Amino acid sequence: MLIYHKDPNGLTEKEIYQLDTSLSLLQNIRNKFPNGFDNTVTDIYVNNEKIDPLVYDLSRKVTVFDQVVIINRQQASVVVSLIVAVIAAVVAYALTPTPKTPNATGEQKDSSNNKLTGQKNIARLYQAKPDIYGCVRSYPDIVNPAGTEYIDNIKYVEHLFCVGVGEYQLENFKYDQSLLDKIAGTSYTAYKPGDIIPTVRYQFPSAEVNGQELTPINLADEELYTVDYGKFISYSPSISYPSQNIDSIITLPEKSDIAYFENLIKPISITFKTPGVIYHEYANGINRVNVNMKLSGVLNSIKYNDKQQPMLYLSHVKLLDYNLKRKPQKISYYQIFTNSLKIEHMGGTYTDAFHLPESGTELWVDLVFQRGLQGNVDLKFIFWQVDDFGNEIAGTREAQNYNISRNTYEPQNVTVKLTPQGGLSKYAMIIGRLNNGKGDLTDQVKVENVFIVDYDYNYQVKDTLIYVKTRATSQATSLKELKFNVEATRKTITYNAATKEIDHSLNPSRSFADALLHQYVSVYERDPTELDLDSLYQIDKSIKNTNKRLGYFDFSFDDIDVSLGQRIETICNAARVYAYRDGQKLRFARNEEKLRPVAMFNALNTVSSSDGGTIQKKSSLPTTYDGIQVQYIDSSKDQIGGTDKKTYIDLKIKNNKIVSGQAFRPLKIELAGCRNHDQAMNRAQLEIRRLIYERTFIEDEVINDANFINKGDLVLWSDSYDETIISGEIVRINNNTFYVDQELELDPSKNYRVAITDKGGYPSDWINIKSHTHNSFTADYSTAYVADNINIQMGSIFIITETISSEPTEFLLTEKIYNDNGTYKIKLVNYDSRIYEYDRESGFFSPGENI
Repeated sequence: MLIYHKDPNGLTEKEIYQLDTSLSLLQNIRNKFPNGFDNTVTDIYVNNEKIDPLVYDLSRKVTVFDQVVIINRQQASVVVSLIVAVIAAVVAYALTPTPKTPNATGEQKDSSNNKLTGQKNIARLYQAKPDIYGCVRSYPDIVNPAGTEYIDNIKYVEHLFCVGVGEYQLENFKYDQSLLDKIAGTSYTAYKPGDIIPTVRYQFPSAEVNGQELTPINLADEELYTVDYGKFISYSPSISYPSQNIDSIITLPEKSDIAYFENLIKPISITFKTPGVIYHEYANGINRVNVNMKLSGVLNSIKYNDKQQPMLYLSHVKLLDYNLKRKPQKISYYQIFTNSLKIEHMGGTYTDAFHLPESGTELWVDLVFQRGLQGNVDLKFIFWQVDDFGNEIAGTREAQNYNISRNTYEPQNVTVKLTPQGGLSKYAMIIGRLNNGKGDLTDQVKVENVFIVDYDYNYQVKDTLIYVKTRATSQATSLKELKFNVEATRKTITYNAATKEIDHSLNPSRSFADALLHQYVSVYERDPTELDLDSLYQIDKSIKNTNKRLGYFDFSFDDIDVSLGQRIETICNAARVYAYRDGQKLRFARNEEKLRPVAMFNALNTVSSSDGGTIQKKSSLPTTYDGIQVQYIDSSKDQIGGTDKKTYIDLKIKNNKIVSGQAFRPLKIELAGCRNHDQAMNRAQLEIRRLIYERTFIEDEVINDANFINKGDLVLWSDSYDETIISGEIVRINNNTFYVDQELELDPSKNYRVAITDKGGYPSDWINIKSHTHNSFTADYSTAYVADNINIQMGSIFIITETISSEPTEFLLTEKIYNDNGTYKIKLVNYDSRIYEYDRESGFFSPGENI
């Protein structure tokens, strides 16, 4: 949608237009407003973000999610002529040569794939899946929580990892530095997009488990809560001493405080402390005995009688303490009378409720017997469905008994699997021990984990996944420091320069050119005709012919916030390549040695503006840097003994020489996408020479001759106020004698050289001047021309300098910005072939490819 506000205050009606998704943003704006806007008094917003049309890429195609809002500021009341600035933005769009490392904003957005230290597997919730290019030692993201299970007393751990979007060649599966194939009990399976995983298990633990002991009835003595209910009389059914399985009902006085017990998940263990109990015994007659006594039992539920008296329904009632001289034979009933009846909530017997965090179809409980198991243990699992607030859903309670018997002092571990009849739902659970325990704790049992489990069947894979199952060694159980990793090489499309066609078959590639093409076309689904693929792959071929490692791009984009522009910039930077906009096309050039300049700027085609040009010269190293430090990852694939960890290349300047060693204050560069020594050293050697030799920086304004030059091009530029440099126009030619438009004041005792432009505007190589007069010079050059004032308005232009000159005349174009008046603002840095000495020494030299 395109919305146009003529009045920023909203006093006039806005105009709304639908965007054509088959066209670019720029084409949509121009179609709706052919007369354009004055960018200086108009604000443009794309998807709620105010943009600068001088830097924003308006050439991309519109999507159905795009919204463009155009607002006239207060001083603008009507539409004015031509989108000059917008059109210029497409031409001037350029990428910086040293971008910041993308998505290095914290663990949640940056996976371990790009970390230089401390790599591990993490669950990056709600973040983008890794988009890997080249070959990366990948620490895949955890897809869901680890699944664990005890089988034959051995714990197995299962993980499902996501390597990334797309397809990969996967090699050298490891845990930390150990191959998975060498770890006993470990298996793994890799799945590519489109594959089917027969069963995926989702297993979520209860956070309330912390190793609770399932306390036997005879050892349950932890007091959690006590309440005093005062004087009352209550009767129970008959009880046979010393039976411990009697059901009983205790009726409390009206309005007794039982809120605490009502709010607990039951059953729970309680005791009754009373100073006076009357019980009736019959043995050789009926005796009535008054005695102090302590009872215990399991409170299963609370109900109310007609008088609204709370009725406690108990099971497993037993006598704990009494002051009889002899044991009773049989108790027909007991009667409690007391002024201070105390009821205690005791820990043990049954655990508090474990609430499961997700819905599932099965409940798994891991039980551990750390001292072994001598004898048997009777357990009862009680579970029920709960709503989203954790409240029990009435009528859903189920129970299942479980018995385990062993005769061993070795630690025992089991996984108990329960399948509720209620099916898929959220559940809560309590666990109780029904039988007595031993005082030596040889049957002590603890709850290690309670899980809710669910399954997904015949799951179709969308990305590259790895399923890993391993026995619980020290590696596998350290769930917070998982270090599973794999060597992943992205399979990409490529370009056939001979047939001028894109090969859409996927094959492993580390080429920066393939990474850029795949990202642009396959991931972002942009039109490949927007890329100058011939120049891109000509650079790629040139690099491969010399040292293919210099063109590798090994990196993982893990953050959706990293834009396509920044991705292109990062990919190109690894190979020392520039990307820039030329109309609707994205073109490419490499920062490398140039054979000859492609343009000349002197007093005849520079502009005398009010701002004027500026020259900045540095007499010392910039910001006192005295060396370079390049950080990269030492890939084990490219280096024997490689560690896949952070590695440094340190170069410093000592006695005007470049030597190895750590500088006092180095310029630090983290070279994103570099994982081999050759590429890192090549970049370090380039950057330290730039520190030494790049000393002159120019800002100037020129006429539209700048239309034909691009970022990274070599040009000639002369300072109009430098008396040692002479520039002008050739007005007449007589054989090899060239007459000029001004007086030449050349010293007869010095040697001079000249560069002359041809009809295409391209400067010649430097030519030695044979002789000269006050208005002419002689040199061997045949393609100069003069103006005829009809078809040709200006003849060849030239620059003359001394053969040995201290002032630079050769420069690299670093920036070009279109001005509203039809001129260009350009930025230049002096060109010095010594910057590329290491390229020549190491065999890399692709002469002067100004692509």
